[in-house]
Amino acid sequence: DKKLYLDIILSILSILDNKIYIKDNNSLDIINHNNKLKRVINDIINICKKDDNIDNEFIEKIKKLNNYEGIIELLNYAITENIQPIYKQDINIKINEKELEEYLKIKLYYGKSYINSLMILAKKDNMYACADLAALEYDGLVNGIRNYESSYSYYLKAALKNHPKACFMVAYLMLNNKVKFNFDIMWKYLNKSIELGSAAGYNTLGICYLKGINRENKVDIEKAIKYFKISSEYGYVYAFNNLGKIYETNNEIEKAYEFYKISADMNESWALNKMGEYYRKKKDFKKAYMYYTKAINVPNSEINKYAYYNLAKYYYEKGNIYVNIKRDSKKAKYYYEKSGMKN
Repeated sequence: DKKLYLDIILSILSILDNKIYIKDNNSLDIINHNNKLKRVINDIINICKKDDNIDNEFIEKIKKLNNYEGIIELLNYAITENIQPIYKQDINIKINEKELEEYLKIKLYYGKSYINSLMILAKKDNMYACADLAALEYDGLVNGIRNYESSYSYYLKAALKNHPKACFMVAYLMLNNKVKFNFDIMWKYLNKSIELGSAAGYNTLGICYLKGINRENKVDIEKAIKYFKISSEYGYVYAFNNLGKIYETNNEIEKAYEFYKISADMNESWALNKMGEYYRKKKDFKKAYMYYTKAINVPNSEINKYAYYNLAKYYYEKGNIYVNIKRDSKKAKYYYEKSGMKN
């Protein structure tokens, strides 16, 4: 049923045009007369021409279709017929059914006594309860204060039972100086997380080679890129940022921003602010403002403070010259204070 694609294609148009399209009686007409979508279809056709698996008959068929019919055919072909090679990692996770059942009973049913019930279960070394408590301690949601030592202790208990995130977090807490650093323990559990299929583990292993934190005590950029790329194939957003930083350091600016753009499209605040800076330097102030605004519309703990700072500058300095907003010293002060900047 081709009508089912309407919302998907309108979402694509919303991204292309930076405006919201809502399904109505004019939707098909808007899709079929959208020049940006037409260019996207033409770009895909050019890619198809280089693919030996795609016959010329299919390409000629797409050329004759309107935007709506064309993009549907391309989506169907890409997803159901021309299966693309993707990175596959064997994931060796053993589910402890009894422990999981005990944990889910608390997770799904317990109210005010939830944390106390988790603690009782954690005393029995239930790895799911231990990992959950570790995350709560890390965020300061048990006693109102972040307790990294307690978080580490719970994560280590879960890691001993091959909990993937717990293995990663044992290494992460050490690498970020939240607990006392021990290279052998860090290295053991970081690599254990990778054996269990952790995308975050691959990304962090890349950082270790980037900083020379490894058995050879040497910086190895090629290995860092290798592990960032594996992590990015999982769709791990921070791996795209790290790849971008490497290419930016090498002064390959456009290539760097290709990776930042992928991360920004996944709504990562640092990358969104970075894209705002990119367009500001190109004097596309309207698009820069859009990215700065998106950068603060993410979960509070993930907001990049520089996005607040850049918005403060817009309201204080730019006014309506670039983005049709009024100069507003109150908003400027509000965003400046939210940024936490001191000068």
